[in-house]
Amino acid sequence: MALPFPALTAAQRLLLDVNGYVVIEQLIPLAQVELLRETMYRFEAHYRETGELPGPDCHLSSTSETCFRIDNLPHLAPCFFEYLTNPRLVGLAEEIVGGKVRLEQSDAHILRPDTSERGGEYGFHRGLHGGYFHTSNGLYHFPFIKALTNLTDLGPEDGGTAVIAGTHKLSEDVDAQAIIDAATADERLIHHVEAPAGSTLLFFESLYHSSGIIRSARDRLLILGGYTPTMFQSWAGYEPSAPFLATLRSTDRELLSGEARYRWDPRSRDLRSVEE
Repeated sequence: MALPFPALTAAQRLLLDVNGYVVIEQLIPLAQVELLRETMYRFEAHYRETGELPGPDCHLSSTSETCFRIDNLPHLAPCFFEYLTNPRLVGLAEEIVGGKVRLEQSDAHILRPDTSERGGEYGFHRGLHGGYFHTSNGLYHFPFIKALTNLTDLGPEDGGTAVIAGTHKLSEDVDAQAIIDAATADERLIHHVEAPAGSTLLFFESLYHSSGIIRSARDRLLILGGYTPTMFQSWAGYEPSAPFLATLRSTDRELLSGEARYRWDPRSRDLRSVEE
């Protein structure tokens, strides 16, 4: 399937530029959402029973009762691969990055309410500071973006991702802790995702973000793909599985491997562009 371009409406693109994030509601069909949930719960149950990883070339960042996280996903289950290579999702990533992308990172999370003292705290961070951006037609592009899809409905008590809106454009010269302290002192600066299952949060990695605080009794499940220009290396621990790459058609292999490297194809739009 051809990748959509532009993939965002003008209003969505403006929201992204101003706030550093945008939510596309119900991007992923509910049948796929259910399959992803079932797979994640099955992998967790198998690990807790046997201590075995879900497969080769992956790792677990957390195995606590409140956070079970599987990292490096494409080869572990067909539903993971289908999500991370979804043409609409990749098209969105390419518009936001500003050109052809590769898969940089992928992980799946099962989050549960944390009643400890630390469970009521945010963990704001960003992977890269805002100095790596470029603009085209006056719009902001950044070389590392995340596509995070919630696999459960998110209401105000369900711990949807929290972001400090607009911080994607702040340079490293602004003290990180000062930014976080200012936002936590006035939570009007902190936006929380509330959306039905299957909705996708897209954000620049330069935006300060955190897991939300779960105040309900419900599990929160999510899957995440990180995308960068093709010349970037994969994040440490997310190197693509070589045996799996050998089974793929060229377009999917290029997305996972970044083998196009510096043969980068830049793309840009303006706010007058309409969705195809």
